[in-house]
Amino acid sequence: MIKLKLVHLLFLMSLLVLLAACVPPTPPPSPTPWPTDTPTPDTTTAPAALATPRPTATRTPTLTPPPAVVTIRVWESLPEAQAARLTEDVTAFQAAFPQFQVEVQHYDSSEEFMTSLTAGQLEFEVVLAAAPLLSNLWATEQAAPLADYFPPSFLDAFAGATLAGASRDNQLWGLPDTTGFHLLLFYNRALIDTPPGSVADMVDQAESLTEDTQWGLGLNSYDPIWLLPWLGAVGGWLTDETGEPSLDPAAVEAALELYLGWHNQTRGIAPRQTYEAMRQGFLDGKTAMIIDGEWAVSELSQVENFDWGLARLPDVEGQPATPLILGRYWAINPTVTGDRALAVTAFLEHVTEPERQLAWTTQFGLLPTRREALDDPQITNDPVLRVDAAQMLAGRSAPLGANVNTLLDAMREPLRAALDGQMTAQEAAAAMTANLK
Repeated sequence: MIKLKLVHLLFLMSLLVLLAACVPPTPPPSPTPWPTDTPTPDTTTAPAALATPRPTATRTPTLTPPPAVVTIRVWESLPEAQAARLTEDVTAFQAAFPQFQVEVQHYDSSEEFMTSLTAGQLEFEVVLAAAPLLSNLWATEQAAPLADYFPPSFLDAFAGATLAGASRDNQLWGLPDTTGFHLLLFYNRALIDTPPGSVADMVDQAESLTEDTQWGLGLNSYDPIWLLPWLGAVGGWLTDETGEPSLDPAAVEAALELYLGWHNQTRGIAPRQTYEAMRQGFLDGKTAMIIDGEWAVSELSQVENFDWGLARLPDVEGQPATPLILGRYWAINPTVTGDRALAVTAFLEHVTEPERQLAWTTQFGLLPTRREALDDPQITNDPVLRVDAAQMLAGRSAPLGANVNTLLDAMREPLRAALDGQMTAQEAAAAMTANLK
């Protein structure tokens, strides 16, 4: 694959040389002399015996200079181990493409990066950005549409769900590096043999396991993120088709009816509780199933003598649950042109290769975004990664430019009031909608 890319790049560079031949050559900057047709005069005095002129060369030989090395600046905010792995990938890239060099620099936060960029204190060709930073770059016109750099065939090689969070106005503004954060169903194998495939099955199983101090289901009750999968399943979401914040009151009410029913104090299957209480109840064997984030996979894997299973969130009357998914993306500065554009596209093709993404999955548990990688046996033959990837692909993201925290905050207090019995589902849905205005 690398050889094919090298041929492609050499072809493009040859084309640039051919076009350059149509205009007068520009001398390189001093001190390199530009070769001319005039021979360098010999100022040395010749001995008398050699005064007779001898034939001399009439043209100074012209040597073809080596191609200039193009350097691009790549910014990242990765944890130390992941930053070290990126350095390895950069080294491999530079070995394959010695005419391109990558200068990797670290930033600590999206706010820091934007502040420095706005003040003119940093420059970048490429930045690895979480959704908030990508949104800021898009809003300030400092991210380029990727269609200016890549053909549709390359962009289509990424799973659609992973592209949605970097899309706006029918353009893609970031190349997905990894996508995740979604919720999943975890179950205790000592209590459940087969996980539920539908909400109706989940309720039946949970009811049979709810008694005294044991619960069938555990949720992080007061966090709106735990409500979102059911909002999507009943036809609603955080934004409308144009990407603007919008909560359909009817859909929110339907999702709340489900959610509040599970928490019913007299006949419910889940207690109203915090995240910490939910997780501890599961570890103590007092909760048969919990809905937790994908980050719990690595955390639970380190718990000894605890046999747990993983499943997708159950469907709602045949409609899949749609947990929120978030990603990080490679963004390109719109000022990148010419040889720097060749270097940037070659670099991004390299770091998003399926093999490279799967290596990151092995080392860090991060899900790939390329379709080929998601279909690889490393994913499909692993019982945990297979479920994890399938749930991610069924999830939904907020479109570029939408502030997820603002949307969730609009839902937070009405959700609490409904759980505490101070609002009905209908009243809470109306309050959430009103909070967006």
